[in-house]
Amino acid sequence: MSTRSACKCLLLVLLCQGMSHAGTKVTIDKHNRLMLNRKLWFPLGLSPGPPLGSKDPLGRDPMDVIKAAGMNSFRVGANMSDPAEIEANAKYLDWVAEHGMYAFPNLRELTVFDPKFPERKDQLRAIIERFKGNPAIAMWKIKDEPIPASEPPDSLIASYRFIKEIDPDHPIWLNHRTLGLRWWKQYRDACDISGLDVYPIAVPMGLGSHMGNKEISCVGDYTQLISEAMEGKKPILMVLQVGWSGASPPKHVRVFPTFHQERYMAYQAIIKGANGLLFFGSHDALEGRDAELGFNWTFWNEVLRPLMTEIGDGTELHKAILAVPSKLPLKVTGAPDIEFTCREVGPYLYLLAAKREDSPALIRFSGDFLKGEAEVMFEGRKLQITNGTFTDRFGRNDVHVYRLRL
Repeated sequence: MSTRSACKCLLLVLLCQGMSHAGTKVTIDKHNRLMLNRKLWFPLGLSPGPPLGSKDPLGRDPMDVIKAAGMNSFRVGANMSDPAEIEANAKYLDWVAEHGMYAFPNLRELTVFDPKFPERKDQLRAIIERFKGNPAIAMWKIKDEPIPASEPPDSLIASYRFIKEIDPDHPIWLNHRTLGLRWWKQYRDACDISGLDVYPIAVPMGLGSHMGNKEISCVGDYTQLISEAMEGKKPILMVLQVGWSGASPPKHVRVFPTFHQERYMAYQAIIKGANGLLFFGSHDALEGRDAELGFNWTFWNEVLRPLMTEIGDGTELHKAILAVPSKLPLKVTGAPDIEFTCREVGPYLYLLAAKREDSPALIRFSGDFLKGEAEVMFEGRKLQITNGTFTDRFGRNDVHVYRLRL
């Protein structure tokens, strides 16, 4: 059978197996926030998630565990042009949907339109037609980390338009590597959502950074830069580090972010404008029981789950993360490397503040609207506000979250 005939057969099979139930609809508001079925949505997820049909160390369904912690999404799919992989991905999407969570199928090379591979259009159409109605689908992920020489911008722009004609209800996410503005800008018209893989934790530190800043604060710098490359007109989905090839044996030293480091990177990305966070590499460099289960449950329990108790879907602070930045005139002094954002929700102001790598400092927060006391969330402390001012000490990559009654 010829390649073209095989593709037509695959297309027919996929269309016959298409989902009949209603799917999701994801839109983008004027503040670049995602709206899933008309509700504000901040993706918090794994890239990738636990293996299909696996269990956590206590024998529980991983989806139950992950959802209960406050995560809501997954990057799904390894090879969407192989029939066996497609069926595995279909089962995974159903697994995600059964638990009321969402997925970003990875379409990979199918979205690189190339005259040498004319069958890709038919294959891509079949995939979109089959899965667009699955309630787990939130967005499509096209070719990861494209390079102009091998994945020309015009090719991805053409596939973006092709997908949107078939499925206007789900945005398209294009994720980049940390190589710079001149590359990212070329793909501006190939996506609805942009973002970056940023993995600075390595030996030496900053191995994954291509800018002068090799510290973990490069995460915030890259968040700001990719937003600027998109002219501030697209949501930014940042992919943060669990494990990656630059921090995995045998070529490199095995190292994972600590809770302090991961917490800082997540908050700094949010402060600098991220509209969602994925965590990559829970399948990488596994040892012992984690290797048996195919997922880094050690990192989950020590780092990601505690982080989700603060920012996870359903938490008090998550509502603040969904809010637009406040315009209240807060003044922050004491060190040049403090970054912050204020969010108003109901009677409260939530102040998220993070410090880069300069020396520890006493930071002063001032504003005529500040009164009473500032509760330091997750730390069991309260700070008295005097004459519209309160102070707190910050160390290297510290994050403090304050709740103040307006």
